[in-house]
Amino acid sequence: MRELAVDAVSEFSGWDGRLASTLRALLQHPGVLTHEFLEGRRARYISPLRLYLTASLVYFLIAAAAPNLRFRAGNTSFGGINVGVSTNAGKAPAPGPERVANAAQSAIDQQRPLSQAERDAALKDITRAPAVMQPLLRRAVIDPIGFKRGLIQTMPKMLFVLLPIFAGIVALFYRGRKYPEHLYFAIHLHAFIFLALALTELLKFTRVSALAAVGGILAAIWVPIYATVAFRRVYGGSLMKTIAKEVGIGAIYTVVSGIAFVVMIYWVSIAT
Repeated sequence: MRELAVDAVSEFSGWDGRLASTLRALLQHPGVLTHEFLEGRRARYISPLRLYLTASLVYFLIAAAAPNLRFRAGNTSFGGINVGVSTNAGKAPAPGPERVANAAQSAIDQQRPLSQAERDAALKDITRAPAVMQPLLRRAVIDPIGFKRGLIQTMPKMLFVLLPIFAGIVALFYRGRKYPEHLYFAIHLHAFIFLALALTELLKFTRVSALAAVGGILAAIWVPIYATVAFRRVYGGSLMKTIAKEVGIGAIYTVVSGIAFVVMIYWVSIAT
């Protein structure tokens, strides 16, 4: 039983040295891990799928546990996404949609349901919203904590579904290669992004807003530089041509992921 347990832990986690080799190659040498797999040198590394699942799990666990910090008046952050909440102190009353958003966000931040008066006021504002938006707004107001939990549970699945789509978009700009090669690249790039974001989330545990903000800025600089170096190492090409292709890939992926995000929110809002 001891031998089986050791083998199971080793196989699942890669703590036999492959995990360290994989992380070293992934973080220190953009594109090298993909290049190694394409050349058939895979024994030293854990599988791309396991790497992706591990990196995404680490990120979402840290992001869910990280405290919300106020980077500026009225703003909070969850899971690496800043959400603006207007206080409207000394200003004109907020319009209906903003009041609904503020009420739901306040309930989520404070981990409490809305009071009956808050809920009635928000539901009244929702009746004036477009019909397609009313179900998700109503769910956010009636069950804000459940709505947030649904987003947390659904987000990893959505990103996993988008992974092969991203590889397909890359294939449109880099023809002449087999699709699995693009999928390897997409998996490794996304794993790096998850780990980079996880590091920024860790800084929030210091509860120093300035430090967390600097970490977010550094990640915003690090990720595109890393991606450019990785693209050039795996696919070749000049710097300007690589950047031009990255812009095209990013534009298409932004549209696709934006649509997927809206669909995800709507699905969570109508799910029971």
